[in-house]
Amino acid sequence: MTEQRLRPLGRKIVAAILSITLLALGLFFVLNIIPMMYGFRTNAADRARTLAELMGSSLSASVDFEDDEAARENLAALSLIPEVTGAAVLLDDGTVFVSFEDAPAVEDASDVSVRMGLSELTVAAPVPAAHQGSVVVIGMSLDGQWSFIRGYFVNGCLISVVVFLFCFKVAGVVRRKLGGPLHELTRVVHDISRSRDYSRRVEHESDDEIGVLVAEFNSMLEKIEHRDRRLGRHREMLEQRVQERTLQLESKQLELIRNNNQLYREIRKRNQAEMIKDEVERINRHDLKSGLSLVIGYPELLLTEGGLTDRQERLIKRIRSAGYRMLDMIRNHLDMFKMEKGVYALHTGRIDLVEVLCELEEEFMPLLTSRGVRLDMAVNGVEAVGDEVFLISGEGPLLRTLCRNLIQNAIEASAEGDVVTVSLDDGERKTLTLSNPAPVPEPIRRRFFDKYVTAGKENGTGLGTYHAALIARTHGANISMKTDDATGTVMQVVFREKGAGQISVSAASD
Repeated sequence: MTEQRLRPLGRKIVAAILSITLLALGLFFVLNIIPMMYGFRTNAADRARTLAELMGSSLSASVDFEDDEAARENLAALSLIPEVTGAAVLLDDGTVFVSFEDAPAVEDASDVSVRMGLSELTVAAPVPAAHQGSVVVIGMSLDGQWSFIRGYFVNGCLISVVVFLFCFKVAGVVRRKLGGPLHELTRVVHDISRSRDYSRRVEHESDDEIGVLVAEFNSMLEKIEHRDRRLGRHREMLEQRVQERTLQLESKQLELIRNNNQLYREIRKRNQAEMIKDEVERINRHDLKSGLSLVIGYPELLLTEGGLTDRQERLIKRIRSAGYRMLDMIRNHLDMFKMEKGVYALHTGRIDLVEVLCELEEEFMPLLTSRGVRLDMAVNGVEAVGDEVFLISGEGPLLRTLCRNLIQNAIEASAEGDVVTVSLDDGERKTLTLSNPAPVPEPIRRRFFDKYVTAGKENGTGLGTYHAALIARTHGANISMKTDDATGTVMQVVFREKGAGQISVSAASD
């Protein structure tokens, strides 16, 4: 529990009781002094009015006989009344007949009956004389009200002190009744928060809310104590299990170290084997390339020297194409691995796809003849004759492999008498489209471009369309296939001239 300065609830209870008491006393005195002051001033006005009427009756003869001396003696009798500050007799024309002390100033006595100020009172009464309209005006002081207020205040203070002391005693009793158990509860809570000793209890019994609070708090402590004992036993059991697990872990760790050392030795042996394998493959590729240089070089030499019949020239070109095809296969073996890892560096140039397709047509002539399949080519919807130009940006050997794999797949899937069509379209994006009447078998339609996927081919490896998709992806092109039993199969490659976006390789079935 965070250490903080506590303000006991008992003090707050005492302060609340005393504050309410003082407020009630203050309101009592204020609400009582108002009617008292009103009664005092009303009584003063009544007495003044009665005195003025008596004085008017006594002055009637003096006014009738215009005896100012007698009138002055009558007014002098007012000196026996301490509250009177002055008086005057006014005739009907408003002139002062006679005055006494500090006579009140009145402009029109006919309008004055009783006029009160804060500390003074003016009262006028008619004089029953022959001169109609004569009045006597008397001024009286209300300073007695302040003496009355001071006395009332002194008595109120004495009463307030007595009441305050009584309430203070009562508040002390209430504080002990209410604040004592709460203080004991707070002290126990504070001690438990520091010592974590849940066996402590608060000793208090009562039939009120505080008694219920203490009882529930003690019940909660009992439950916590019981739970704490169970947690302690569980903790001991866990510590024992941890020790057992630690011993097992140490044993497993030693076994893992031995296995890691053995695995490290195996990895070293595997790396050495891979190095030997790579070196052997490099030597084999070098030796195969060396042998292929003769297979490719001599046909080039024979074609350059000329003097060959048309049939001989065709056969020599087929030999040359077969040599280039084998050379591409040797090169593409390593390139395919790099393309799969996404680390292949593309060497682009301007490639004429018409020239590539014409060379492939000559290369596939034996396969076309043996299977009885015809290969047609078109550029922008017009049948190609071989002198058209269709340039795209890419790497020549890879694009030749892409076209070779797709055309070979279409030829091998076609039946005798079918036509494989290759179309080049130079629209918004340059497109290569291959179509053949044979549909793709149902089991492989969704996995047409996956690795090792093949069906219905005796010597099929399932790498042709997979390699074509890799090459398309490397060139930033989209490759797709659509097939159904009615229209056959259409494969399409859409080239992007301005870099590669996200490539979509899909096989759709209508």
